[in-house]
Amino acid sequence: MKHRKTNMARVAAVAAAAAAVGIAMPSIASAAPAGFSVSGNLQPIAGFTALHIVANGQRAADGTTSGAYRANGQLQNLSLPLAVDGPITCLEVTGSTVSFVYPIEQTEPALVPAPLSNAAAIQITVTKGADGQPNHVGLIGPMATGAFNGCAPGPTPFVFDGDVDLQGG
Repeated sequence: MKHRKTNMARVAAVAAAAAAVGIAMPSIASAAPAGFSVSGNLQPIAGFTALHIVANGQRAADGTTSGAYRANGQLQNLSLPLAVDGPITCLEVTGSTVSFVYPIEQTEPALVPAPLSNAAAIQITVTKGADGQPNHVGLIGPMATGAFNGCAPGPTPFVFDGDVDLQGG
């Protein structure tokens, strides 16, 4: 009995120390299957398109995540010669919100040298509007890929004019 109490105290101490330094402890719930697809335009000001986003991703029951992200620069209806691509490496679906992280694998034109492919990442959070309200989107980054510790949803200050389909979570 004494050993069990000692071990439980050690587990609690490790969890408290991890939380104090910002390390997320894994949870069984985070491995629940989930998926999403989004396709639409980020509008920093309602009605003004700056970025076209197409992404889809899945998280299997074992926690593995797959999917792809592509964003094209836009100035209203004019497509700009800039695109960013990357794989989805972290995915969280909670209610009407999806949040995911993608490392920047390549850009068009090639702005990222091959040795730096996947060195920086961006987090995207999209919230599906309800009751006639618009969808919203937010971005965090780019930051060093290792700086992301999970993909809990971030703020969504911009209108996202497009389709949002969420499964699971």
